[in-house]
Amino acid sequence: MSNDAVSNILHRHGVPMRRRGLSPDQVDDAIHLYNLGWSLARVGAHLGVNHTTVLNELRERGIPTRDEPAR
Repeated sequence: MSNDAVSNILHRHGVPMRRRGLSPDQVDDAIHLYNLGWSLARVGAHLGVNHTTVLNELRERGIPTRDEPAR
């Protein structure tokens, strides 16, 4: 069964679905905050998404990202 078919079935039965990705306005906000020096984790927490979502959106817009500190 395809993802679309599953999504349609869940929607018909009123199952709440998580949002996927960020709206264009949220991406603009993420870029602004990231450029102010906020971490990906902090931007993600502010927008209610995972830091990898923020990273992927920045990459899609061609925004260069800072190196992460070594752990």
